[in-house]
Amino acid sequence: MVETEPIGVEKSSRRRFIERATLMGLGISILVHLVILLIAAFVTIDFGFADAGGESGDEVDFAILTQADLAQTASPEIQYESFEVAITPNEMVVDIDLLAETDSDQSVNELADSIAPSLNTGGGSLTSIDTSTGSAGAGTGDGASFFGLEAQGRRFAYIVDVSGSMNALTGDGEQSRWELTRSELMSSIHGLDEVAEFYIVLYSSAPIPLFGNADWVSATPSSKQLAGNGLFGISPAGGTKPLTAFSLVFSLQPEPDAIYFMSDGLVETEVPTLVRQMNRRKKIPIHCILFGELSSQNESTAAKNMMSNIAKYSGGKFTHIREGTP
Repeated sequence: MVETEPIGVEKSSRRRFIERATLMGLGISILVHLVILLIAAFVTIDFGFADAGGESGDEVDFAILTQADLAQTASPEIQYESFEVAITPNEMVVDIDLLAETDSDQSVNELADSIAPSLNTGGGSLTSIDTSTGSAGAGTGDGASFFGLEAQGRRFAYIVDVSGSMNALTGDGEQSRWELTRSELMSSIHGLDEVAEFYIVLYSSAPIPLFGNADWVSATPSSKQLAGNGLFGISPAGGTKPLTAFSLVFSLQPEPDAIYFMSDGLVETEVPTLVRQMNRRKKIPIHCILFGELSSQNESTAAKNMMSNIAKYSGGKFTHIREGTP
């Protein structure tokens, strides 16, 4: 007969075995983790190629880029800076034969006949002009007329010669160049519509703004009256230097719709080039008037070339007022 252990004793032995195995497993797991932690504490990895800069212990900031941002970073837009090169060709190259297309010749007598007879050219005041309308028969509506040259717009600048040579008598000997020019200028101003504006700068050795400022003057009857009275107080004297007068006109704001430029002789040789440079962006038409005859054919040809070129390169017109009977 075989002896066997009681069932209770067998179960107790099995339970103790399981408990010992479990405790042994936990001990081994803890030991393995401690070894791993000790290894990690002594091992460092240096990614030298990925250094973000800075000292040891500095924080590194990261930015998240969208695909669009990344594309801009990879291919940045190139910024171009543009500039202009001023080209100043010889202003005296235009052949005198070209003047037939751009200029006209009038005699002093023809000009005098065209000026409104109500203007008193001998001096005095403007009492004979109708101040209720401000009209003396030239340049009406939205334009202007000066020495027969028509211009369109609302703002008109006049650059007028009052050098000493303007005291010379015209061909008939009854009026001076200045007296006839003054009459034509008065006629032009008084023909402006009241919504128009004007600016008059006389010049000799220096510029003389008629109203003493650099502002536009409304073409009201009272302003026209004041302009006429001011012109009667002018006595020509000095040289022929219009460049500073042009500078004043080009500084006007708003800019002119048209400029009238009148001279009775040769201006400084650099004037056409410098005026063209000042006007290269604005492109304001400059209508040029050459008054009278010069002392020689060469000077006359040079003066015509200079004045016609100023007009041509600005889109303006040129006329020559001859002295004497045509």
